[in-house]
Amino acid sequence: MRLLFALFFFAFNLCAQEAVWYKSLESALENPSQVYQLQLKRQGFTSFPEALSQFPNLVKLDLSKNKIQSFPASLSYLSKLTFLDLSRNDISEIPKHISQLESLEYLDLWDNYINVLPKEIRQLKNLKQLDIRGVAMSYQNYNRYLVLLKSVDVFMSEPCDCQE
Repeated sequence: MRLLFALFFFAFNLCAQEAVWYKSLESALENPSQVYQLQLKRQGFTSFPEALSQFPNLVKLDLSKNKIQSFPASLSYLSKLTFLDLSRNDISEIPKHISQLESLEYLDLWDNYINVLPKEIRQLKNLKQLDIRGVAMSYQNYNRYLVLLKSVDVFMSEPCDCQE
């Protein structure tokens, strides 16, 4: 009976920790292996914080409403990431190495300065939702992304007669 109680308590405690959104990089760094969700919106970041590599179990990351301009050279340290919110940043390019986020299911790029999505984005086999609303794109790119990402729920603004 004690063993059963101990197992139940351990499982409950683990689930409770996975539901916690850490909202401070400093507090998250106190016990990085216990961080599953990290919300760092409105922190003034201009790039991905280097400390993100210290969170081996990170599943959800919210870096929205910052001033991030680019992705790091490698994203492989975020291998368990299923949710990434980069909305309302200053990102102009999605690199080919986005494909390193193999577990990614939800990607929010709403309201950035992205002109083109790399074809490597289709290598994200687990991707279920992509939000690229607020990104000005031509009819040609609009139709191309619908075909490229046909198994993904893509949220896009209406295309425009804008320049490529």
